[in-house]
Parts: sequence; C-alpha cells; structure tokens
Amino acid sequence: MSSNLLIVLVLVALSLVNAQNAGINTGEAYYALRFPDAGQASVTLPEALSADLPLSFSFEAWIMLPGTVGTNQVTTADGLYKTVVSRYTVRPDGTYHNRYADFNLQVQKNGDINFFMGSGLTSNFYGAILTGPTLVAGRWTHVAFTVQTPTGKTNPDTVVLYVDGKPSTTNWKVGNRQLHEDVPIHLGAYLNQDGDVKWWRGYMDEIRFWGVALSSEDIHARMNVSADPADPNLLAYYKCDSGALLVDSTSHHFDGQFVTAAGAIQYQISGVKLGFSVETARQSSVVITLTGVGSSPFSYVIESVPDSSVGLVKVGATTLFTDNLPYTLTGNTVTFVAGSTEGKTGKLTYYGTNAAGREARSTTVSLFVDRAACNPDACGVCNGDNSTCSCLPTPYKGYSNADLEKILLISELDTTLDYLTHIEMHLEQASDALDTDEFSGNVDGQLTEVQDFREVCLTDLHDNLRAFLSDLSK
Repeated sequence: MSSNLLIVLVLVALSLVNAQNAGINTGEAYYALRFPDAGQASVTLPEALSADLPLSFSFEAWIMLPGTVGTNQVTTADGLYKTVVSRYTVRPDGTYHNRYADFNLQVQKNGDINFFMGSGLTSNFYGAILTGPTLVAGRWTHVAFTVQTPTGKTNPDTVVLYVDGKPSTTNWKVGNRQLHEDVPIHLGAYLNQDGDVKWWRGYMDEIRFWGVALSSEDIHARMNVSADPADPNLLAYYKCDSGALLVDSTSHHFDGQFVTAAGAIQYQISGVKLGFSVETARQSSVVITLTGVGSSPFSYVIESVPDSSVGLVKVGATTLFTDNLPYTLTGNTVTFVAGSTEGKTGKLTYYGTNAAGREARSTTVSLFVDRAACNPDACGVCNGDNSTCSCLPTPYKGYSNADLEKILLISELDTTLDYLTHIEMHLEQASDALDTDEFSGNVDGQLTEVQDFREVCLTDLHDNLRAFLSDLSK
C-alpha cells in the first residue's frame, strides 16, 4: 500500500469519527443551532443580560463548521471572518472599529480561533488579543474565554482563551476597555471595521455565560457535562434545543431573538457529547435513565460498566459484566447498585444504534459512591436497621430488633435507678451523722447544698425515670 493511499484512508477514518452524527446523539446535548452557509442570520441576546454581565465573567460554547456544504469540502481558511459572540457599538457619529469593540470571539479568515477586546486607541487597537489553534471543519470544538477584572478597576488584568480546554493567556496591554452595558450581545454577528458584518457559518450548542472568571479546573470540569440551570454563577444557559426564541434555561430568562434575512437558523441534532453524573449512597441502588435523541427510533447499548468494587449495573435480574457486553437494552434504564466502600468512583458508557449503524461516539455516566445523603445505623450501614452487627440473631426468640432494643433500654434504666437509690441512701446517712453546729459556716453551706441536691434534683430525676420506665414497660 502506498504512503499516499494510507494517508487518504487515515483522513477518511478521522472524518468519519469526528463528523456530526445527524441520526443519533446520546447524552445531555440534544439539538444544536444550525446557522446558514450563506445569507444573514444571528441571535440577539437581551440588553438585560448585557447590563447584568459583571466586569469579571466567562463565556463558553461548542461550535462546528460543517465538513461539507453540498458536495463541496469545507475549509476553515475560506477568507471569511466568522464571529461566535460579540459585544460592540456604533458610535454616535456613525463610526465603528475594532478598537471600539468590548469583545469579539471569532474564526479568522485563515481558520484560526481569535479573541480580542478593543482599547479605544487610534493605534494599538487591542487592549487584549489572543489567537488559538486552527478550527477543524466537521469537528465539534469547545471554545471559551474568561475575563478577570480586579475589584475597583474597569480594565481586566487577565484574559484567557480556551480551545478544547487548552488555555492561552494575556494581560491587558494598552488603552481602556470599551465597556458597553447598554447594547445587546450578539451570537453569530459582528460589524467589522471594514464595514462588513461577520456572520457565523455552521453550528453552535451549549452556550453559557458565567458571572465569574472560571478557573482552568472549572472549564475542564464543566465542558463535557450539562450545567445546572440553578447554579448561582450561571447568568444565561442556552441549550439550543427548541423554541421560537433561543431559550435561557436559567431563572433569569435572558431569551434571545433570532435575526434572519436570506437564511434561517434551524435546530438540528447535535453532535456534542455531554455526559452526566450519578451519586448514591453505598449499599444503595438508583435507577439511571439513559438520555439521547434520534431522527428515527434507536436502541441503547451498554458498552462498559464500572469495576465490581464500585458497584453493579443491572438490567432487570441480569447483572452486566465485561463478558456480556455490549448489551442492547429494550428500554432506556439500568439500575446501579453501589458497593459497600465509600469514596469509590467509576464510569458507565453507552451509545445509540439502529439499522443504519451506531453513533460515532459513546456517552459517559460518571458514578460516585457515598457522595449522596446516607443515614447510617448503629452498625454503620447506610439506611440500615441495626441488625447486621447484633451479637444475637434477629429475630431472637420471637423478639424483633426493636423489641430487643426496648428490653435493653429498660435494663439500663433499672440499673440507673438502683444507682440513684444508693446515692440517696448514702447522702441521707451522711446528713444524719453530722451535727452541723460543729462545722464552720463554709462546711455547713456545702452540706446544705448537698442536701438540696438530694431532695430536689435526685428525687425529681428518680421520679421522672420511674414514670418513664412505667410508660416504656406498658
């Protein structure tokens, strides 16, 4: 086989693995926005979001340029600037320029991913500018940027661009940030200094605005899982699944308006892989619902299960092990039975398949043992009945575990009452044997306190315990 043919085959294989699977996508990402390949289309986010966006914030999304348009192979180095998200303004005198932009995340005409913030200067246009790797057409890519601004300042001190989790960092260089809190934020559009609007071409999904500058660890932890809409740091969350508006899943309801002219934005099945996590107490079980979407019916297939020390995965009465995988389900649920060791973690993977074949990539479910609420009994067993560590087999001679606990408590109360009786007797003897007139006032006062303790505290405690014991014995 010639080396050229081998290279061609490898490239074909990679394109098949990385291309969007239009028929099935399991996991938490269902649909994505499909911007037109020609024409004018974007999404305008409300000014209320812009006003609430703090000086330190983060943005993240999944993007993809189509691998082909019709029969033509797509290249990202197509000579077009393509904006993902921007905030800019046209000045009162009608002028506009990159130096007046607050921020713009784009793919440059050579295919490189680029982010900049304007400085307001007539030279050195950019207060911060970063260029990342070249975007690969036909492959979903995670992009994000964070802006960190010190308290009391307007200019950021640090700006970070992330491409598939890999950071590029810069500090603020010159000029002043062109802060525009009274204009909309745009998805897929930016009015460039050459007078041309730079439209996005391709897909977007899982668009999120955070009210803090996320750390590198935060970016990595969040990029491959769905976000919690109730997260207090999440300002806006666009899952891009459906609606006449681009729906914000948070309680803020910063819904976006579709702006379309020659081309319309559509919802199409996503290719983004978002897994999810399941937390449960040790020695407990939880039903896991597998998620996904397809253009036609499909089956869920379990591809891998965690080590048995983490727990067992069951489908009805069948326990799944490596020797009976892959396992095709008739529904979309499995049961995870957690092991007895706390702190264990593992993974379950699954994919969708039908007559046309399986999807290209599998979905991961992360399993955590003993991170959920657990109410241990006296034996240390989560949600147990105290029976596993008893020295007597239960039921014992017809008595349940609860009966035995009651008998033990009665015995302990009887012993306590005997002790109290002895204490009272000795205190009374000591009181009768002493002539208080022979002692100093200090000793006499102490003896009086002891007598009061016997007559008030111990007598009351004795009487209360006997009443409780009488009620318990009924």
